[in-house]
Amino acid sequence: MKNFIIYNEEGAILRTGTCQDSTFNRQAHEGEFVIEGMANDVTQKVVGGKVVDKTPAEIEADNPAPPVIPIENQPARITNKQWQNILDRLTAVEKDRS
Repeated sequence: MKNFIIYNEEGAILRTGTCQDSTFNRQAHEGEFVIEGMANDVTQKVVGGKVVDKTPAEIEADNPAPPVIPIENQPARITNKQWQNILDRLTAVEKDRS
C-alpha cells in the first residue's frame, strides 16, 4: 500500500489517499500529478515535487474568514412557542381592523 498526494501544476493539493502499489500511477487524472507521501491540503502545498508548508498569508487566502453579516440581516432564532405567539398577535390585530 502507498500513500499518495494528488496536486495540480500550481502545487495545490487536490486530494490524498492510500492505494495499492499497482494502481499508484493511475491516481492522477489529466492535468494532475501524483507523489508518494502524506500531506494536509489546508496547511501544505507541493513545490518542486516536495510537500512544503504554506505561509500564513497563503492559508488565509485559501480559507478566507466568513463575511460579517450585520445583525439585522442574520436569521432570527426563536422557539415555536414564540413564533405561535407572534402569529396569534398578528391574527388579533387583523381582527381588530375588520
